[in-house]
Amino acid sequence: MNRMNISDISQPSGPKINRTDRILLILLLLVYSVVAFVNLGTTVFPETVWKPELYETAIIDLGEERHVAEMWLNGNIAEGTLQIYDDDDHYTEFKQDFGDMFKWKNAGWESKGFSMDTRYIRLFVSEDWISLNEVAFFDENGNRIDAKVYIQADANGKDQFPQQQHLMDEQDTVPAYSSYLNGMYFDEIYHARTAYEVVTDTDLYWLGRSAGVKDFSFVQDNGYTIYEWTHPQLGKVLIALGIRIFGMNPFGWRFTGTLFGVLILWVLYILAKRIFRRSDFALLSAGLFAADCMHFSQTRIATIDVYALFFTLLMFLFMLDFIELNRTEAPFIKKLIPLGLSGLSFGLGASSKWTCFYSGAGLAVLFFGSFILRTVDIIRERIHAKREGQTVKPVVINPVPALPVLFVIGAAGLFAAAKLSHASGGILYRWKYNLEWYDLLLNEKFWIPFLVLCALAVISAFLFRRFLIRGRELDLRYNEQLQTLVMCCVFFIVIPVILYFCCSYSFFLSENRNTLHAQLKCLWEKQLSMYRYHAGLDATHLCQSNWYQWPLAEKSVWFYAGYPDGKISNISSTGNPAVWYVSAFGAVLMEVEWCFRPECRKNKGFYVIFVGILAGLLPWTLVTRCVFLYHYFSTIPFMLLASVALLYYFEQRYPKLKPVKWIWLGIAVVFFILMYPAISGLPSSYAYAGFIEHVLTVFGKVYYVGV
Repeated sequence: MNRMNISDISQPSGPKINRTDRILLILLLLVYSVVAFVNLGTTVFPETVWKPELYETAIIDLGEERHVAEMWLNGNIAEGTLQIYDDDDHYTEFKQDFGDMFKWKNAGWESKGFSMDTRYIRLFVSEDWISLNEVAFFDENGNRIDAKVYIQADANGKDQFPQQQHLMDEQDTVPAYSSYLNGMYFDEIYHARTAYEVVTDTDLYWLGRSAGVKDFSFVQDNGYTIYEWTHPQLGKVLIALGIRIFGMNPFGWRFTGTLFGVLILWVLYILAKRIFRRSDFALLSAGLFAADCMHFSQTRIATIDVYALFFTLLMFLFMLDFIELNRTEAPFIKKLIPLGLSGLSFGLGASSKWTCFYSGAGLAVLFFGSFILRTVDIIRERIHAKREGQTVKPVVINPVPALPVLFVIGAAGLFAAAKLSHASGGILYRWKYNLEWYDLLLNEKFWIPFLVLCALAVISAFLFRRFLIRGRELDLRYNEQLQTLVMCCVFFIVIPVILYFCCSYSFFLSENRNTLHAQLKCLWEKQLSMYRYHAGLDATHLCQSNWYQWPLAEKSVWFYAGYPDGKISNISSTGNPAVWYVSAFGAVLMEVEWCFRPECRKNKGFYVIFVGILAGLLPWTLVTRCVFLYHYFSTIPFMLLASVALLYYFEQRYPKLKPVKWIWLGIAVVFFILMYPAISGLPSSYAYAGFIEHVLTVFGKVYYVGV
């Protein structure tokens, strides 16, 4: 099989990736990478920052009296008021807020009727806190005016404010016009900003206090600015990785997400190959998702949904591997490898976004379903052997390995009962008022028996296999089932909790969070804050939609709009009609096919597909807060796989349908090209924008601001 030619991709080739798959996958990833990384964002961006004190004045010298029509500012993280004076002491105000950060913004004095003919421009910090990366001035013809910061020397001839030079030391970074290519847009002001805080490790709280900032509502309780705290932190740490490599610029803060968007196609290809055992359907699945508009727009913006989807696909891929091994006589250790990798992926996903807990519920259904079926298989084999008169090996169960898990469950149950108890005295009363769960974890009376039980379990399992079974014919599969259950608790509870804790280190960067007790308390408080935020969110939005509107992409989510040279530049998160509409109907038909055709139920991959759909969609039916189309992002690949599965079975029954899959892929690519201006920011005419918004998407709506 390793010598298969590209022309043989329609032949069954097993679940493993072969040479043909590697060629197809590399070609697909290369083509998509070029499309995804082109016009992702600039790397030419101001890096130095002017952070003035309150009431500080900076003077800009234009060299001669000039008419200044516009002033552009590239802001850093701050909120305050900057007064802009001319030579006649006329002034206008610029109100900087957090939405102005890391983008080029016009000071907007022309809209206030303010005119400036001057040689010197004075910038005065009148309120709160100002922080600027760069400023630039333009005349009435749109030409940038050469200027420099005036040196305000002290009695010794030294510059009193050397940091003011940062105001105009990177004029080569000033773009022709402001756009998504050279600034933040949509929720990047939350996620990319927090990644920047992680990278710079700047204690903005104390800096702000020294500058006279009055309002610290944007600073968290622990004294360290973690601006985006409503989601777990791993996603922001991964965004920070791109900033570490390429710098704090649009390409840098979008790089990691775009890279993970490429890797998603790699994982989806492997998952499809596991399910269909054919390279053509694996290529079809990954190719269709590569042509999906939401996959393109959602992975090129510096938010965290891309990481949640990547780890979701990984956890289901490894769980499928475990399911297929679990009902075989494969070595126990070999079965644990995919189970452990699935748990690791779940931990990383949950550390990126809470929606991965929905996927975790789906994993639980798959695991316990496989566990029960394996146990039933073992019982049936023993019953059948007895009926056939065969010698049945005796069963000796070693329950000791389960003791640590039972101990933790018992302790958790006792603790929960204590917190809910209304007893007037005794240990339950004291626990209720004096202890939290993190106090219990740090109590040596908890850890000593737990560690003793763990040591006993390991020694017992070793001795049981090493000595007790020597010379005996024992059926050990029940013990393997018990140990699998114990290891599942380790892989899907212990390891994810440790990962979640480690990924939350940015919450602990303060003086009063330097002990384990303080960090556990801080983490618990943050989780309560996150829950209260999402549970109590009472807001409405133009782009909000209900879960039943998602499969047909009825409402896109508008990310960005710009108007360069009389055209319109737009970025919306929406679906490719050729992918979403077909998948919406195809998934329903495939479920009917699965219910009425026994041959469909033999493929374990289809269980993964349908559980993935239900885990990604059902929880949102209970959510009452404002939700958006991109909350459907993690469900799309499973809907797509279900539709591909339907075509897979139709093709087996009707071989003449073989060209249909390539026609489908071709139509999806055509739709992607037609919708490219709506999802990429590529400037287009208003007429074409209207065509996309009102004609191209039959059932849905692609928001174009200004059309």
